[in-house]
Amino acid sequence: MQFKCKECNEDFSNKRSLHTHIKKHKLLLGDYYVKHFPRFDKLTGDPIGFKGFDQYFSSNFNNNANMIEWCGSAPQQDVRDFILEEFKQKIEEKSLAKAPSSIYLKTAGLPTVDIIKNVFGSYSALCAEVGLDVAFGARLDDEFFKDYSDVDIFVDTRENHPLLFKNATTMKLDFGDYSLTAKDYSYTHVERKSWQDFALTVTSGHKRFLRELERCKRAGCFLFIVVEIDFLDIESVNYAAFKRVNLDYVFHQMRDVESQYPETCQFIFSGSREDSMSLIPKILCLGKRLWRVDLQYFWEKHLKDHGLGKRKSKTAQTFRRYKPKNLAKRGIFGGG
Repeated sequence: MQFKCKECNEDFSNKRSLHTHIKKHKLLLGDYYVKHFPRFDKLTGDPIGFKGFDQYFSSNFNNNANMIEWCGSAPQQDVRDFILEEFKQKIEEKSLAKAPSSIYLKTAGLPTVDIIKNVFGSYSALCAEVGLDVAFGARLDDEFFKDYSDVDIFVDTRENHPLLFKNATTMKLDFGDYSLTAKDYSYTHVERKSWQDFALTVTSGHKRFLRELERCKRAGCFLFIVVEIDFLDIESVNYAAFKRVNLDYVFHQMRDVESQYPETCQFIFSGSREDSMSLIPKILCLGKRLWRVDLQYFWEKHLKDHGLGKRKSKTAQTFRRYKPKNLAKRGIFGGG
């Protein structure tokens, strides 16, 4: 493939050589591509901001809010064509074998499950059109809403800040932080993470985490990674933190894990530590009945309907006071 400089028409054999050459014209890459390959937000008509080559040429909007608003106001056929094109491109780009979860869609800038349902009738209908099996297409069992606070739970001995369940016993677990005792064991485990722990786990701790998932997979078990933050709060919490993380990179790594292990794990942002106390026993008790449920999708609706997310301010304050001592060396934190 040939790459031609639009400033002087010189040809190059690869993109890297072209990018090196562009500097000789005293142009930044963003200025060069915006000048010669202008792209515009489908909602506002504003120029697409340049953050990188792949981002620029794959973006149709400057932010998710614009994409969501456009999907709600544009002709349905246009929205349908846009969604199909975006999904086919993502499948090819990432070699997806299973349809991604709702949290994958959100963090990848793809149309949400609710938008897809409005256009196609169901998420599975879209997946059928693009030739993908649905990884998390099961419905949520009504028994999920029962009270499971009295269940006997094993807590891993290495859990630093264990949740205070009524009937908890410490035990060294092969993977995860929480599981049920032998009489109720459901082959289901939960890994509890604070926001900072989660960011480190999927970035600098990525290889170690994949080894844990391999052990889980070989044992025929499933791991839910419960992150104690409201997904809607992540940007503000990160902005206020002593050291900020590169959110794009963190979520890219999370999506990479999901795409590798769709039958072994899923991520869920619980809302807060208090919400995790309610959620984790439900996960453990229902076990395999939740392995194919997009739990993040239903849990967000549960928080919204029951007001549990109102406790999030306490969690956000805790994160703001937290000042990691050596995380800047890990390569995922920027200034701030």
